[in-house]
Amino acid sequence: MKSLYRLSLAGMISVYMSQGALAQPMTTGINLNDGSYQGRVGRELKLQLTAMSDDVVIDIDGRVDEAVWSQLPTFSGMGVVEPETLAPAPYDTRLRVFYNSRGIYMSAEMDQPPETLVRRISARDNRELTRDRLSITLDTSGEGQFGYWVSLALGDNQMDGTILPERQYNSQWDGAWYGATAETATGWSAEYYIPWGQLAMPFREGTREIGFYAERVVAHLNQNYAWPAIAKSDAIFLSNFPLLQLEGVNPRQQWSLFPSVASTYDEIDNAWTHRTGVDLFWRPSSNFQMTATLNPDFGSAEADDVDVNLTASETFFPEKRLFFQEGQEVFNTSARSNGSTGKRFTILNTRRIGGRPRAPQLPTGVGLSARERLQNADLLGAVKATGQAGSFRYGVLAASEDDTRFRGNDGNRYEQSGRDFTAFRLLYEDQGGGAAYRGLGYIGTLVAHSQSDAQVHAVDYKYLTQGGVWNFDGQVVTSDSDQKGQGYGAFTDIIYTPRVGFKHTLNLTYLDDTIDINDFGYQERNNVWEAWYRFEWVKTGLTRVRDIRVNPFLRYEENLDGDRTNNAIPVLSTTITLNNLDRVNLNFQHFPKRYDDLNSFGNGAFATRERTNFSASYSTNAAAAVSYNFGAGRSTEFAGGYSERYDAGITWRPVPNFSMSGGLTYQDRDGWLLHQGGQDFTTFQTDQWETSFKMEYFISARQQLTMGLQWVGIKAEEDRFFILPKDAPTRNRDLVEGAKPPGPTDSFSISNMNFQVRYRWEIAPLSDLFVVYSRAGNQRRTLLNFGDQFTNVWEEPLDSKLVIKLRYRLGT
Repeated sequence: MKSLYRLSLAGMISVYMSQGALAQPMTTGINLNDGSYQGRVGRELKLQLTAMSDDVVIDIDGRVDEAVWSQLPTFSGMGVVEPETLAPAPYDTRLRVFYNSRGIYMSAEMDQPPETLVRRISARDNRELTRDRLSITLDTSGEGQFGYWVSLALGDNQMDGTILPERQYNSQWDGAWYGATAETATGWSAEYYIPWGQLAMPFREGTREIGFYAERVVAHLNQNYAWPAIAKSDAIFLSNFPLLQLEGVNPRQQWSLFPSVASTYDEIDNAWTHRTGVDLFWRPSSNFQMTATLNPDFGSAEADDVDVNLTASETFFPEKRLFFQEGQEVFNTSARSNGSTGKRFTILNTRRIGGRPRAPQLPTGVGLSARERLQNADLLGAVKATGQAGSFRYGVLAASEDDTRFRGNDGNRYEQSGRDFTAFRLLYEDQGGGAAYRGLGYIGTLVAHSQSDAQVHAVDYKYLTQGGVWNFDGQVVTSDSDQKGQGYGAFTDIIYTPRVGFKHTLNLTYLDDTIDINDFGYQERNNVWEAWYRFEWVKTGLTRVRDIRVNPFLRYEENLDGDRTNNAIPVLSTTITLNNLDRVNLNFQHFPKRYDDLNSFGNGAFATRERTNFSASYSTNAAAAVSYNFGAGRSTEFAGGYSERYDAGITWRPVPNFSMSGGLTYQDRDGWLLHQGGQDFTTFQTDQWETSFKMEYFISARQQLTMGLQWVGIKAEEDRFFILPKDAPTRNRDLVEGAKPPGPTDSFSISNMNFQVRYRWEIAPLSDLFVVYSRAGNQRRTLLNFGDQFTNVWEEPLDSKLVIKLRYRLGT
């Protein structure tokens, strides 16, 4: 029978068994990892917390020295989840929790030899940096449907975000919560305070239940400990959290105003512009919130990575604007929305809002400069509302762009009207009928423009069996555009997890040749059906190495004309973590002959060569003061020839609040195939250099100075020339090599650069001062040496701006 643990946070723990027997009160805490516990406690464990008075005062300084902490029981007995041994953790962690009408308070005392502590200061939400930290995840739905996570790294760095079933973590939420850490004689400690008003929760009368999970990273061992110890490869996660029972928690109304002022100096135009705006946050109850922004300025956002893309497939860039990140989880309709399945298909891609406007209608002979073509639309305002009513969650998003004015090469101004974006989401979720989770949702979007409108409607579903052995996730979609007509598509992802360490995934996709969701969403292509099978095997408890991860897969794809457009037989990816915490990655891929129907840009499908690719890389322990990585790979080009790639990187952290890192990649491509227009193709002998440099200095955990540079230089010399015959047989469309067509050389150089210096001071939670200088360029010219390429793109940028922005939070 199930046990029900009742915790009285007045200082005693009474353990009640379901038979009604009352155990002797204890004050030493509970240990659920005595060797028999293997992370399967989950919902079987319910911990009833007694509320503390609002008069209790906690100084959130990371030192667990207030008297109230000593009165509380402790949660201890973490298990090792990285690697997935689930063995008792070698270092003890003692967690304490209490709550009052204002919020929830948590503390942790973590044993560890002081000389092994790894303290690294970084920007907020940097989860990639290896360092000592402790994360708390709360299932605020109480039913495994959605929740929040907060994390503190030693040195007071905050990280936070949201979680969806079962382990879809993201950082698209920045909450106004408080936390601090401190070093102690026996390790380190942390304190957290999260106001209830920051968390979305369904309305409850009387008793409320929220799931609780804690995970600790011990950097010098490269290990993760967790309570409860749920294996990383376990299919059940969020819906398996132990439940904390609370009485009378229904947060009162919360509101915040975020006035902002921004001044921008454009070095190229030699002009200052000034902009004032305001953001609004309103939560009248625990199950509804609304946010709005008026006349926002996003010039202080982090720069995107440099990207050189000469293919027909669009590059996806993640959202970095805080307004659109927050509350976004309800609009994530499937695991493909965040790319966690290895494929990305999302109905709502908020980067479209305020992105590149539609090209204006120009008179014959009039064109736009590269600088004019790359400008983004200004956003007049946006509003977003999310909430829950019973088993239904919903969300509404609306945004409106200003008209964009372009300067033509004739000196005249040409205007393009802005777009209006609308999205509506409704999701039904419950547990029952043999399911750990089941959901059925609808999402609809509309992009309205004076020239044409585009709308998308989709129904999504998710079903997770008890125990998580089977997981079904999918969507049926239709799009309708004035320009492109109506299209249909569907996909489903099936995951089978027979036991910890083994996972089978099958992705099935069908998209007709007219479906297009890219006005507001993101899809890589249409006109396709595909089956993609992957297997994941994790082996731990080894002696010569710490663990091995093997990920083979098979993939087959055809367009609706019957052309085999993608196939991989077989592909093998292996990651080996050594006992010294260094890592080795090995990859092997074989692609039989197939047809490329995209990169002729509408001029027919052509056959590619049979290709074999392989690569290997080695990286050292990232927790060390100096870490490095290097790798090499070789691949076959589409029309024959080979490409070789070499890369290396190094990171230096001499002190916790300063780091420098750099990377260098060189590619030698013998036969890079590019479309030249019509039926003509050219291969190039190509040299490509990619460099990156980043320096971070933290005056404190709330003040950051960052400098980053990324540059890609390409020198491509024409080599061989091909034609795709228009009357090629259906099953034999090989490119035909021939003489160079009349005209100038096809040889070219590309130089692409991003440079940014960024100062951020977090004056208070969600209140910031930014000073950002950005410089960016993108040039394509005839052949130049690499030194001249960099000099030219630096001296002739497309964008060079200084932004000073102040945003301050006012409210409850």
